[in-house]
Amino acid sequence: MILDPVNSITSIEFYKKVAGQHPRRSVLYLCYLGLLFSLLFIVFLKVRIWPAFAETFQWMETSVPAITYANGRLSTPTNEKVTIRHPKQEQVAFTLDTGRTDPVNPQTMRDDKVSAYVTANVMYIMEPGGKVNAYDFSKSPPGKTVVFDAKFYRELARILGLVLYPLGFAACFAMFVIWKLVATLFYSLFALLINGLSESGLPYRTLFNLSAYAQTLVVAVQAILMLVPARVPFFGFFTIVATAIYLWLAIRRLVPAPPQAA
Repeated sequence: MILDPVNSITSIEFYKKVAGQHPRRSVLYLCYLGLLFSLLFIVFLKVRIWPAFAETFQWMETSVPAITYANGRLSTPTNEKVTIRHPKQEQVAFTLDTGRTDPVNPQTMRDDKVSAYVTANVMYIMEPGGKVNAYDFSKSPPGKTVVFDAKFYRELARILGLVLYPLGFAACFAMFVIWKLVATLFYSLFALLINGLSESGLPYRTLFNLSAYAQTLVVAVQAILMLVPARVPFFGFFTIVATAIYLWLAIRRLVPAPPQAA
């Protein structure tokens, strides 16, 4: 099975072998593809996602003043109003005003051009539609004092670095297998249509196997696009056409040639 992805892309003749196998092996093949795809997803997280997280934590270490939470209230060393804005993503900004207890209205947040506003006892979050949600700290049960400072952000970055990759791998693998099983059932309908039009008479289990393997090229392209910052127009249409072509060629290869006239 190690070379099955290469053979699925480069050899239509290979689909003769695929056609006769048990559907369980096709499901196992999708799991194998999911394993490869998930490993590449780890690389994607490392190269494309984690640098942005690391940069954000570094920014918070140096830009956000120490915040102390105690008895349902937040406080800073000066309790002065300060607006903190990400140096590269201006939409990531919030106002920290722990000396204020008055309610904050949406207009104040729009004037400050922030998506969050934190007072001594309430945090206001503005949604994309303009609605503001308020989270009241004073209603929380009393607990121990917590300090959010540079040390806290460094520790949070360390913990996130430990859990990001295993969780990302597990989530990617589970979603890939489910997604491709559903896609295999979907493309098997195309295979049934091609099978009927060509009067091939192939059983459904064969069409299921072909549908699972015919998606390999699309998976390879998706893996490349995950690592390369490029966009392919009408990619969804391409996935359907490419898979349908592989199915058509595979079914055609499985149909025995009509006998030659004497």
